[in-house]
Amino acid sequence: MLVAERIKNCFIFLAFCAILIKTEESEILETLHFKPGLVTKSSILKDHETMDDKFYNPNDRDGITQLAYITPWNHKGYKLAVETAHKLTHVSPVWFQVKFGYGKDKENECNIEGIHEINREWISNLTEKNPKIKIVPRILFDGWSFEDMQILLEDTNFARRCFNSISNFYSRNQFNGAVVEFYMQALIALQSLQYKDLMIEIMQDLSKKFRKLKLSIVYTVPAPLDWNNKPNNLVTPTDYHKILAASDFVQIMTYDYHGNEPSGVAPYGWFENCIFYLKDNTFKTLAGLNFYGYEFSGGKLNSIVSDRFLEVLRNKKSILEFDKKSMEHRLRTESSIIYFPSLSSLELRINMAHRYGVGIAIWDYGQGLNYFTNLLV
Repeated sequence: MLVAERIKNCFIFLAFCAILIKTEESEILETLHFKPGLVTKSSILKDHETMDDKFYNPNDRDGITQLAYITPWNHKGYKLAVETAHKLTHVSPVWFQVKFGYGKDKENECNIEGIHEINREWISNLTEKNPKIKIVPRILFDGWSFEDMQILLEDTNFARRCFNSISNFYSRNQFNGAVVEFYMQALIALQSLQYKDLMIEIMQDLSKKFRKLKLSIVYTVPAPLDWNNKPNNLVTPTDYHKILAASDFVQIMTYDYHGNEPSGVAPYGWFENCIFYLKDNTFKTLAGLNFYGYEFSGGKLNSIVSDRFLEVLRNKKSILEFDKKSMEHRLRTESSIIYFPSLSSLELRINMAHRYGVGIAIWDYGQGLNYFTNLLV
């Protein structure tokens, strides 16, 4: 009888929790300006190019960081960044890669590639629209082998030369700083978590070079949780706080969720848990926000941008619905499921970022619908 009573109480408790969750979801959705029911196929097709400043408040932007990545392969992002420069605090054109190489005397060195991408006229247009905007081009540690990365971690002379080259390059070109993608690239090259302390020391050394030249530095780290919200140990709170102390901002890649079934690009619960798990009590955290989507078809997963989404949206047989589990809109056809950002899903995540006191970093400006930028404050 006692066991039966416990089972009964357990079911009552679970039912109560389910009610609480549903109540919380409903309350969150009710706070939205763009409630899910207002986002329809016809409203997207009608309004997606219409831009306004409804959410923008120039007198209430203290502590708000809004960074946009611009990629050379999505050229409309360049134009969009200029049009909305007044809303952005940072712009990071994805221009540069740092590669391991050898000098004339066979000495190890770092080679910076992508210099041909620099667009001075565009930078001038951005700063004319917003004199306070920070230009922080991304630099990616690209194609480093295990041996290359090991040399960087263990050879202090090489590391010093490499970091002098990078920081002096950014200073000569009069950028405000850099977004540095090193952490995940080092983990991929080394295929081991045991090097993390050395990796963080290297990041601290690079930061010192930047700060000496009065340049800001933004580091990126992977999402800390697996699809089941369990820590993946790629980056722990301890790791994160060390990196945070050595940087101006750290961006958590709170997108590219990989579950065991189609369930969104960045499900709401997972997105929040990643921020909560790592966040320090500072304004220096940036949450990654996707302007691209995923298409699940034939057992394959492909990332898509707005052109593909709009193409399927115009199909009369496609069905647009709101998935309350991921808190994202999805577009269903007979052969595929597409998760693509909507005004509702983005407003939810931006509001959450504001509640936690963190900024946002958008990947990338050329991939979404123009009216997504209306949500920027």
